[in-house]
Amino acid sequence: MSRSPMMWWLIALTAVSVAGCGQQPAAESRGDTAGSASHAGSLPQDGAAPAPQNADAVVPQCRTADLSAAAGPAQAAAGTVAFPIVFTNNGSGPCALAGFPGVSYAQAADGAPVGAPAAREGAASDPVQIAPGAQASALVFAVDVHNIPADRCRPVQVPGLRIYPPDNTESLYVERSATACDNAQVTTTQLRVRAVVAGADGR
Repeated sequence: MSRSPMMWWLIALTAVSVAGCGQQPAAESRGDTAGSASHAGSLPQDGAAPAPQNADAVVPQCRTADLSAAAGPAQAAAGTVAFPIVFTNNGSGPCALAGFPGVSYAQAADGAPVGAPAAREGAASDPVQIAPGAQASALVFAVDVHNIPADRCRPVQVPGLRIYPPDNTESLYVERSATACDNAQVTTTQLRVRAVVAGADGR
């Protein structure tokens, strides 16, 4: 049966419409795939990367409560005995000491100081970081007070030293018997102390 030109035109138009409808889901699928790819590897808002740790975080100052102190081996020379005061960090984390400790002779563990406190010798050092269980030290020089006229010195026996770690108001007691000048106004310095350094020998 022959078809008119109008009939052929309608058949062609219908075929094009059907073909277009059949391809539409494939286009939508491509759009979804592209959208998913654009977010590949990104983090959800509640899974943000943790902030980096500060490598230059400040180590806290050592507190007297976290420290113990002891007198190290002594060396004598020219009327003076030199020995380190050794600080041990008994705390759970690192801490730092900087500068000079306070040092004086003491009547007892809870007694008053005897004579003048130690004079500072040399320059202050950079902060010394002390890991838990590690040590830092400060070198002390003790004059043989027997070389000072007794009427000026007023010598007395003492059982130990009172130690104030740098920048602390609480003290530690170190047993170390010696002869001290009870006269705090004596012009000859009976004790001198250097700044804290790393290690246990004070140098």
